[in-house]
Amino acid sequence: MNASILLVTRNRAEDLRLTLEAMKRVHVPAGTTAELLVVDNGSTDNTVEVVKSHVSGELAVRYILESRTGKSNGLNRGLVESKGDVILFTDDDVRPPANWITGMSEPILKGEADVVAGGVKLASHLDRPWMTPTHRSWLAATEWIDTEAPNSLVGANMAVSRKVLEKVPAFDPELGGGGLGFCEDGLFAAQLLAAGYRFAKRLDVCVEHHPDPTRLARRYWLEAAAKRGISYAYRGHHWEHWACRFPRARFLRASLQLAAWRFKNKDKISPEGCDELEMDLVYKRSMVLGHLAEHRKPRKYEHHGLVKLS
Repeated sequence: MNASILLVTRNRAEDLRLTLEAMKRVHVPAGTTAELLVVDNGSTDNTVEVVKSHVSGELAVRYILESRTGKSNGLNRGLVESKGDVILFTDDDVRPPANWITGMSEPILKGEADVVAGGVKLASHLDRPWMTPTHRSWLAATEWIDTEAPNSLVGANMAVSRKVLEKVPAFDPELGGGGLGFCEDGLFAAQLLAAGYRFAKRLDVCVEHHPDPTRLARRYWLEAAAKRGISYAYRGHHWEHWACRFPRARFLRASLQLAAWRFKNKDKISPEGCDELEMDLVYKRSMVLGHLAEHRKPRKYEHHGLVKLS
């Protein structure tokens, strides 16, 4: 078997260095050739030096520069450059377990699945008493994924058979980091489901996520809520073909609800963390605003289409 690992990074050299060190502990199964493709999405820090000075273990590490901004552009470049029969995806701030390649590849190699949803847990030193499952999921934790019938993916830990690229060849460059902000992995998963590919869960094969602690600040949660709303509005208009009913009235209602919540709870607001209800209200308002921006544009996909229209 040949396995390719795709990791897109931008200006996070120290996080990347720690992730590459952790990759040394990943076991490559006997009879397997494995490569790690580090796709640099236009970094201006010392990312290239970190990669090229890295002394790899069992993994052959390749540095690839993708100057087109956006995580999805980096992922798509990695798909083109990869050679593996199985393609694993992760991020530059995770720590994979030693059995990662074996565990994530097994359902595909046994012919039981075409797509594998892996587990992600938040590093324990970043967990907080105020966090809900929603907070942790917004930091990539996978506790929300249906354990009986997984139907979505988290980009920090997922795997696909190369054959899925025959029907679903790419991530949408308008989504994800450097684009609208989120949903690139969610749309990709939805397309794989629409194409009829079989999903398996390996939530027990769990990577540990080490996001920057600044992401715990209230400001981050509100920014993330706004970007999530806009990203999902894009998906809703172009891929799910939502109708646009009374958008201005809905936006006004969402804005008034948010203002009322903030007035009532102004004494409870703190610099770290964010109330889940406020996050939801910001998300809903942003989604309506995003739909207003998108609804007059031509659809970029057939309804539940697998390939973006040119």
